[in-house]
Amino acid sequence: MYNSPVLFFESVTLTEKLSPKTHFVKAAIICDEAYKEEAQQLQAQLYDTPSDTLIFENPADVRKFIVEQKMGTCFYIVANWDDAVTIFSTAVEEGVSEEELQVKTIGEKRKYVYCMKCFTPSEIDTQAKQVQCGCGAHLNVGPFYSKVRKGYIGYPFVPEAEGVM
Repeated sequence: MYNSPVLFFESVTLTEKLSPKTHFVKAAIICDEAYKEEAQQLQAQLYDTPSDTLIFENPADVRKFIVEQKMGTCFYIVANWDDAVTIFSTAVEEGVSEEELQVKTIGEKRKYVYCMKCFTPSEIDTQAKQVQCGCGAHLNVGPFYSKVRKGYIGYPFVPEAEGVM
């Protein structure tokens, strides 16, 4: 069974610095207007690799831009977390693999825990190891991310004393 890639807090496609991948024949850069300078810096690093840049405004433009690219294109995404997730998801829907994607998010990343008691995901602090779900359950944040549940698995536990959290 195929599980399509998902952009999450510790995704392999996330990077602090975009770097050219030399084994691709073309580069496609998708960024928000605010991060255009970052895209220009990357373009300068690509040397002789042909590249196209799209300034992200709406998902329909992204889909059209991705579909128009040739096979062997590496996609670079520079955006805030919410826009990066939208662009990443669109790219995956159109058949782009994780190998062909590199994502740099500007600003805060988001992390989610999936409660095994009430079966809902909740946003949590990125450093949290234990949280309390909206349903009241105390959860240990597990190390595994569920692409299906869209969150790190939260294992319920009974706190032994006040102040455990």
